[in-house]
Amino acid sequence: MEINGETIKRLRTRKSWSQQHLADVCEVNLRTIQRVETMGAAAPETVMALAATLEVDQSALIVDPESHRPYFMPKSDLGVILLILATTFVGSIIGSLLTIWMAK
Repeated sequence: MEINGETIKRLRTRKSWSQQHLADVCEVNLRTIQRVETMGAAAPETVMALAATLEVDQSALIVDPESHRPYFMPKSDLGVILLILATTFVGSIIGSLLTIWMAK
């Protein structure tokens, strides 16, 4: 099965895990993790173990064979979350100010 090795590596490094630690937690061989990250190839059982261990949906790891891109790219980056919160906050302030201005 073709998976995105860069996604695996990024999720692993976010947890500050070595390849060996990820292999131990997934109960696979170190060479399997190395192959996954460099070649993007994994058995379905390995994909299930990686997804469960890294706490993502399997679709976040699987590559679409036609486009060679992940089916789903998780947007759990702190920057995206902060941007959404900031936009919501600014929108609330503007809405409140407009309400006060219109009431006068």
